[in-house]
Amino acid sequence: MPQVSKYQLSKQVEEEVKSVFAETLSLLSTREDIFAFFDDFLTPTERIMLSKRITIAMMLKKGYNYEIIKDILKVSQATIASVNLKLKYTGKGYHQVLDRILTQQKINKVFDKIENFILDNLSRGRGKGSGFWQELKRKKQSQKSSMI
Repeated sequence: MPQVSKYQLSKQVEEEVKSVFAETLSLLSTREDIFAFFDDFLTPTERIMLSKRITIAMMLKKGYNYEIIKDILKVSQATIASVNLKLKYTGKGYHQVLDRILTQQKINKVFDKIENFILDNLSRGRGKGSGFWQELKRKKQSQKSSMI
């Protein structure tokens, strides 16, 4: 488990350090930047620990029970409980991020449904331009099968 130095920082220095950290994170704009930074900044254990915590929070928010989370993520019930307590009582930051993620997922599903409807209906035709839609549909299906 990560450890903090036994030497206490003054409140002013602690606030400044947190501010620098927040500013640093705000400068990361792409997934590649974020992964590169965290690969350099965190140990492998810290990366997986933080990743599991956000995933636990997401699964709890989606209604998964402790047993399923424990089996999938290989975490203890105590870890799940500590994340759950944060979500219930002090998890303002968790909720902001999770709500954005869930909203983004819902938006993506809506656009996927629209895209599928368009591709299904426009690629059936035999008229002028239908070849474009058929090719687009084939590309999308090939992308889906390569993700599996």
